[in-house]
Amino acid sequence: MKIDLYFSLRSPYSYLILPRIKMLRDQYNIDVNFKLVYPLAIREPEFFKKKNFFTYFWWKMIDMKFQARRLGLKMVLPPKPDPINQNTFNGQISPHQPYIFNICHFLQAIEKDKQLDFALEISKCIFGGVKNWHEDSNLMKITNNLGLDFNTIKGHIDKNEEKLVEEIKQNQKEQLEAGHHGVPLSVYKSRAFFGQDRFKDLIKEMEKDGFKLN
Repeated sequence: MKIDLYFSLRSPYSYLILPRIKMLRDQYNIDVNFKLVYPLAIREPEFFKKKNFFTYFWWKMIDMKFQARRLGLKMVLPPKPDPINQNTFNGQISPHQPYIFNICHFLQAIEKDKQLDFALEISKCIFGGVKNWHEDSNLMKITNNLGLDFNTIKGHIDKNEEKLVEEIKQNQKEQLEAGHHGVPLSVYKSRAFFGQDRFKDLIKEMEKDGFKLN
């Protein structure tokens, strides 16, 4: 069985589904095709027009913390720094983005079968209250723990950044073709399940083909 997972490093909900997706891969040998996309603030900045702290961000933060507590995951908001430089009081997205492209390209440069693992560990830092999660010392700690070489990854970015950008953009194209622009988006066969709260629906669809979650 194979699942495509479309994931954003700025999405707390993407973080919340990762442990369960990793569990499917590690405990049930489900083939997880991890697909990184840029955050919605980069892909569709118009989405945030007329959204402000009181009508959107405040309620989202309440729900994110509630869902994290229900799942037993740590959630500290806002991240320090936020992967996207955005004014959450009026929704305005800054043209200066010092973090998101660096961390996205770093993740995309990692070997395919380790991307999900790195995504989970860096998400724990971003949304778990680790200050300056973007600094090399924190990234190096994660890569070392995963048996990856930090300098090799950086070298791959230096030589292949344009290719990495095209790979991410291709993921975004395939995400829309799968039927939704949001994350996390889990796709099994031709059915797309948007949101971390659709995990049970994903499992039910897989059960039609004989899968059984213990």
